Amino acid sequence: MMSQLPKVGQNLRRLRNSLGLSLDEASKLTGVSKAMLGQIERGESSPTISTLWKISSGLKVNFTSLLDDDQNELVLVKKDDIEVVEEEQGKMILYPIFQFSSKSGVDVFLIELAPGCKHISATHKNVLEEMVLVIEGTLTLQVEKEIYEIKAGNSLKFDGSLNNTYMNKGNEKVAFHNIEIYK
Repeated sequence: MMSQLPKVGQNLRRLRNSLGLSLDEASKLTGVSKAMLGQIERGESSPTISTLWKISSGLKVNFTSLLDDDQNELVLVKKDDIEVVEEEQGKMILYPIFQFSSKSGVDVFLIELAPGCKHISATHKNVLEEMVLVIEGTLTLQVEKEIYEIKAGNSLKFDGSLNNTYMNKGNEKVAFHNIEIYK
């Protein structure tokens, strides 16, 4: 099976090599098996969002540096042109809108959750702050033990290293922007 995200493998290999790490060393840092890392690098496996977060946290790099390294000054992003990342059996769709650059220090995503979707986010050790701006529906967001119901037009900012879970408890799609500011 070829990866749905062909640049992930190329970027992973480039980042790993720039850090001077073997596959074995990268595996120990990320908690992702050496075999899986090799499959991702060769484009034979399409990693889940959770796996991408483990890799980015373990290597101390931003999430979108694994997705694409094209960092233009002026970028028009068309939703239909974005290579999406699907999770939770296709019930969660992540669109990497604006990817990390050393100048901005942020990632910007559009995330859509189908009714009944629940996504437990991997811990982001390298994210300073996370901002959620709901644009459609009502997002249920659990941060540590606190639960927030965030309706369209409302937002929440929290420490990016805290455990969090995104849920759509309604009957219609939930869409929100997720902005992550890196340390």
